[in-house]
Amino acid sequence: MNVKEKIKIVYIDDDRDEAISEYLEEDYQNEHYDVEYSEVEFEGEKGYESLLDSSEVASANVILIDSKLFENDSIKNRGKFSGEEFRMILRKVFPFIEVLVISQNGENKDYDIIPKYRSGSAQTPKEYYDGVLKDKIEESINRIITFRNISKKLENNSGIEKFLVEKAVNSLNGINVYEDLSKKDIDDLIAVFQSIEE
Repeated sequence: MNVKEKIKIVYIDDDRDEAISEYLEEDYQNEHYDVEYSEVEFEGEKGYESLLDSSEVASANVILIDSKLFENDSIKNRGKFSGEEFRMILRKVFPFIEVLVISQNGENKDYDIIPKYRSGSAQTPKEYYDGVLKDKIEESINRIITFRNISKKLENNSGIEKFLVEKAVNSLNGINVYEDLSKKDIDDLIAVFQSIEE
């Protein structure tokens, strides 16, 4: 009997959305993979660095994050930014984690933002998220499995420097040398995002 590959989905929010939480914990199913779900409560006073330092975040395969997570008044650093900007930072630190951004402000195709379920809708939360979120999760999982398959091939390729292979495989497995990127590097990256938006 084949053992199913494990996929870890993490939902990050400072004020968790019950409909999303329930959908991911109870309703979302994937017959091909062993999906493990967890939540991380973001504490604004600790800043975004707390997420980059979190083992729960580092070991995730798919992250669902609120677009407004870093824009509230409790954020300790003066530079406020959006979930979609944080997706870029996460991509730099953890290149193989798939990040999906959700928002109560509706869909934004320019930034690939998924709209949250609104109570009073004709659909149940399950019907709604099956329609707008399920396929995005499946696409993310497929990319992760592709990277895993490529990494196995890389490990068997003797023509590539072992250090590079090890670094890529470690990154895929959530083992990352975060020290490579200083807080100043990340703050500079955020400043660039903000100047582009303005």
